[in-house]
Amino acid sequence: MRIIVAFAIALLTGCSPVRDTRLDGTWVSDRAATVEYNRGVSPTMGWEKSSDVFGHLRITYDATSVISDFQGKIERHPLRLVRKDADSVTAKVWSDLDSQNRLVTMHFVDDDTYWINIQDTDHREYFRRVRNAEPIE
Repeated sequence: MRIIVAFAIALLTGCSPVRDTRLDGTWVSDRAATVEYNRGVSPTMGWEKSSDVFGHLRITYDATSVISDFQGKIERHPLRLVRKDADSVTAKVWSDLDSQNRLVTMHFVDDDTYWINIQDTDHREYFRRVRNAEPIE
């Protein structure tokens, strides 16, 4: 009987949705912080040219979805958080580059800044919270 109860508790706990309000709101790609960090990782890479891709992505998170706006291309996808701890949140998100879901971990620097790894590299993209922003529709 104890084994059945322990199994049921483990199953129900594993099925509980992960929720984390630290992501709620609108965030924008921080070009300056991204380029500054990545220059330290790969100083010989041409970051002046590569930096043009950063600073355009705007993301709004709510309890159930993530809405992105990249230079006017707006996409909405379900948000499924799979893990959280004191310093980070991991979400299962759709990747247009891979045409599949993948796990992305947002590492919090402070209440208004987080970073993610760029694909499977040591490079990072930083995001900063935009206070009082109009949500992406």
